Amino acid sequence: MKLSIITPYYNTLKYIKFLSQIITPQLTNEVEWIIVDDGCNEKELDSLKAKVIHLKENSGNASTPRNVGLDNATGEYIAFIDSDDLVAVNYIDTILQKINSSDFDYCYISWQSKYGKRIIKDEPESWNTCVWNCIYKKDLIGENRFNPLYNIGEDRRFNEAVRKGKKDNIVEILYFYNAGRPDSLSTSCKEGKIGFRRE
Repeated sequence: MKLSIITPYYNTLKYIKFLSQIITPQLTNEVEWIIVDDGCNEKELDSLKAKVIHLKENSGNASTPRNVGLDNATGEYIAFIDSDDLVAVNYIDTILQKINSSDFDYCYISWQSKYGKRIIKDEPESWNTCVWNCIYKKDLIGENRFNPLYNIGEDRRFNEAVRKGKKDNIVEILYFYNAGRPDSLSTSCKEGKIGFRRE
C-alpha cells in the first residue's frame, strides 16, 4: 500500500458525503481511506468505499481517532483529511506522482479557505501547523502519536516530533479547509465552550 488517508469523524455526515464523492473516484489499489467514527455509531459510513472503524465511545478530541487510524494504516505514506473539509479532484493522483518522483520524509500541501489561498513554497507560516497540509512518510512518524489531552493544538505538538528529515512541497492547491464551522472543536474552544486542554 502506497498511501493511507486518515479521517476522524464526529457528526459530520453531510460533509463527509461530499468528501466521499470527491475521494471515491480517486481511490486506487495503492490507496486506502480509513475513517474512524468517534463514538457516533454512524452506520451510513459503512456504505462508503473506506475502511471504517467505529469507536465505542466518543473521545472528545481529534487525537484519539487519528491515533487509531495510524495504528491501522498500512501505507508507506500518511495523509490526513478532516471529515468536514474537501480536497481537489486530483488530490490523490498529485500526491502519488510526488511520492513516485521525489524522495521526501514529509511534503507540504498548499491549501485554501474562505480567507484566501496558502501557497507553501518553503515553510508554512508559524500558525499553520495543521496535519492535513502535509504528507508524512510512515517510518518518519514511527511510534509518535497525537496527545489526546489537548482539544486543539495537538497538531503542533505532533509536528514538532515528526517533521524532520527531507522536505518537499506541492504548491498546487489540493486541500480546502472549512474554516469556522459552528460546531467544530476549534470554534467551540475559541468561544469558550470547551477548554484548550482536557483535565
